[in-house]
Amino acid sequence: MNEYEEKLNENKNIILRNIEQGKKAGVNKVSAVFAISKRDEIRKNMVTDLATWLITDGFKVSLKEGELEILTIEWE
Repeated sequence: MNEYEEKLNENKNIILRNIEQGKKAGVNKVSAVFAISKRDEIRKNMVTDLATWLITDGFKVSLKEGELEILTIEWE
């Protein structure tokens, strides 16, 4: 497993923990905030890969881009 895949899996685990905490708290939405340089294509690709993974797993995902990239994850 290369460094990118390790970091991607680490982020997936963090997101899954946050989703579980949200479900236990009775909410149906969490957000993940990423500080990414406009020139950092690797990190931008990671956010896209995370969004794709979440959509594939049945979550509704939206991405707001600006100074920070905010990935909002919703479920029913």
